[in-house]
Amino acid sequence: MSKGKARKFLTSLFVLLFSVVLVGEVSFAQLPVDIPRNETLILDQIFRYGLPRNFNLWNPNAANPTRQGLVFDTLWYIDQQTGKWINALAKEPPTYNKDYTEMTVKLRDGIYWSDGVKFTADDVVFTIQNIKKTPGMLWNAQFDLYVDSVRKVDDFTVVIKLKEPYPRFDSLFTSRYNACYIQPKHVFEKVEDPLRFTFYPPVSLGAYVLKDSDPAGYWELYERRKDWSRTSTGIVTKKPGPRYILTIFYGPNEKKVAAMIQHNLDVLMDLDIEAFQTLIKRNSYARSWYKDF
Repeated sequence: MSKGKARKFLTSLFVLLFSVVLVGEVSFAQLPVDIPRNETLILDQIFRYGLPRNFNLWNPNAANPTRQGLVFDTLWYIDQQTGKWINALAKEPPTYNKDYTEMTVKLRDGIYWSDGVKFTADDVVFTIQNIKKTPGMLWNAQFDLYVDSVRKVDDFTVVIKLKEPYPRFDSLFTSRYNACYIQPKHVFEKVEDPLRFTFYPPVSLGAYVLKDSDPAGYWELYERRKDWSRTSTGIVTKKPGPRYILTIFYGPNEKKVAAMIQHNLDVLMDLDIEAFQTLIKRNSYARSWYKDF
């Protein structure tokens, strides 16, 4: 069979499967009710969470896609499209001493946790110390290897002394996809075993709070904080995001495409070419990240 015929056959097969899916019953738990669709952004959840009630992202066993950008925060970000450096919890890039054995971080004033507690240097110092003393926790190996000590100069200044020169130590707190997120000191300081702590429901440092979730791990619903302007996202963008963000794991390509055609999904990923071709034929609003890709 030629490549052209093979592609047409696969596309036809996908359309057939897609048609079956449309008349089939959705196979995950009941979705939250009374959520206005015109105020909700629905995202493709990459997989079904095996530990849906575990928001301890410093535990290597907890799932983290999507969640980290909604309720967690770190010092800096890199825009994946432009490469632009974005100051988040830190108000400016880090400064190093001459031999790169000391890094100073200046933090933003006016950021609050979702429970009303103010974010300060105490949270950053505690996070590094807590991770450093907890083997098995994410970033423990890096902090144990490089961090000699960390101290608070004032409420919005942190100095980290390194064991050896490391001019890119800030990269551990710079999120491209993932980074070391800051722990709420007032919560974690009461925890006896940080690795067994589920951090559920999570206290948010991001612009959203967890509103509801599926016990089976198929979906999670987030609501924009009333005080979203007191987060780094609010300070940087000065614009509110959608009122609700719903993440859903639909499963295979044909179910994701069916959901997007029916306007039950706004953003998806990881489609093969046949699924994508079917989608753009059936939904004139759908497109890839790059228009000509």
